[in-house]
Amino acid sequence: MPTLALTLLPLSYLALVSIPLMVIDVREHRLPNWLVLPGYLVLLVAMAGVWLTTGNFPWVALAAAIGYFVFLYLLAWLGGMGMGDVKLAGVLGGASGLLSLQAALIAPIAAFMLAGVVSLAVWAVTRSMKTRIPFGPFMLAGLWLAVGLTYFQSSAS
Repeated sequence: MPTLALTLLPLSYLALVSIPLMVIDVREHRLPNWLVLPGYLVLLVAMAGVWLTTGNFPWVALAAAIGYFVFLYLLAWLGGMGMGDVKLAGVLGGASGLLSLQAALIAPIAAFMLAGVVSLAVWAVTRSMKTRIPFGPFMLAGLWLAVGLTYFQSSAS
């Protein structure tokens, strides 16, 4: 299997589950394990495949997966995130990291920026700090924004 196909394998899985995850998170404020956890298996297969076909271990993908996971775990420990968000972060970090370092950095930054803008808008309308906003849709939007920006940058060069 060519390296590009292996790199895109986790993104293909995420393309299949993004809409269901967003809908469930908005409705129920949860990201079900049965949709999130298989992403780790797909990511592991892709990373192993990249390593075996190129001889280069995908360190960026591993670091991005661990970094995004740990960062959200710390936020969950402080009470700001749910564990579904934490589990999803590892998959998103690894998938974006397989694409590029730039995508791995853009995805979480975009997620927090998008969530911040929406949170400010919700606060402006409700004047309440108690409104719960699911973070999963912003995480997924951040990933797809990073993928789009990375694609357009690479096609422009």
